[in-house]
Amino acid sequence: MREVASYRLTMDKVNQAAVAMRAMAAELKKDPRYQELAKVKAELEALRKKDELTEAEEARVEQLTKRQEDLEAAVDDKSLSKSGSLSEMEAAFKAEPVFAGALAKAGMPPRDFAKFLLAMFQASFAAGLQKAGTIKELPKEVNAENVKFVLDHEAELQKLQEEMKSLGGDE
Repeated sequence: MREVASYRLTMDKVNQAAVAMRAMAAELKKDPRYQELAKVKAELEALRKKDELTEAEEARVEQLTKRQEDLEAAVDDKSLSKSGSLSEMEAAFKAEPVFAGALAKAGMPPRDFAKFLLAMFQASFAAGLQKAGTIKELPKEVNAENVKFVLDHEAELQKLQEEMKSLGGDE
């Protein structure tokens, strides 16, 4: 937690992380499982937009829903979601070739990327609570400079977040 608390968010780090995330998204889109998942989601969305489905279409929706679940389970990297400490996150990023390659392309060490993610999440969460008036003072373990950074760069960060969502296909 000390490493995260002392980590300083900057636009250079945000841009470096964005390069890495764009590279990750580009590599993942080449994976046949992700390609199939995108097709399954598109077909499901088209079927769900219909007012009435035929019996065959209802059966197809069931089939596609099951396939979507299977594909999402296959592409979900459990090692990343189970990572708790910085060292575990670093090891998970190093172990996954797509992430390791993207981070290398961006010139961002895996541990630095892990600190960036945690610091950005923490500062964004605290900034949101502060803006909403839920908290008056920041907890001592939260880097006040990072919270100020998030508030000062809110529009840029929101734009980047929207771009990242679209890269992930979560539009």
